[in-house]
Amino acid sequence: MHIRFWAAAVFCVGTLGPSLSAPPELPKRKAGHWEITTISAGIGKTVTDVCIGPDDNIAMPADSGDCSQTKLTQAGSEVIVDVVCTKPHGKQTMSTAFGGDFNARYHAVMKMTFDPPEGVRSMGVTIDGKYVGPDCPAPTTPSRG
Repeated sequence: MHIRFWAAAVFCVGTLGPSLSAPPELPKRKAGHWEITTISAGIGKTVTDVCIGPDDNIAMPADSGDCSQTKLTQAGSEVIVDVVCTKPHGKQTMSTAFGGDFNARYHAVMKMTFDPPEGVRSMGVTIDGKYVGPDCPAPTTPSRG
């Protein structure tokens, strides 16, 4: 009886182990045409049509510069992504909380900090993405609302 108890205890510790949940993963948007709406103080509302490919990296804007490895943290149903990017004129630190299903919609809140300040020391941006369909549009210019 004593041996069965310890065997069961070892099995439970081994299967439940130190990590009871999988580490968070970087969200991936479904490939295709997305409408991205961003809102930030000083810039206002911008709506952009974008084409997302299978190699999507939602954490890195196209003009980010040289960026560090992303740090991912699970916070309830959201994934928080922290990254630091270096450009010739300074450093940009981004922390973004992502939520949604990433197949039809997602929502993100981003805080960016600039060192040295680029007109501002920090700014916040909300981002809402809506999947439009599998076919990507011709390149467009962002509209401001």
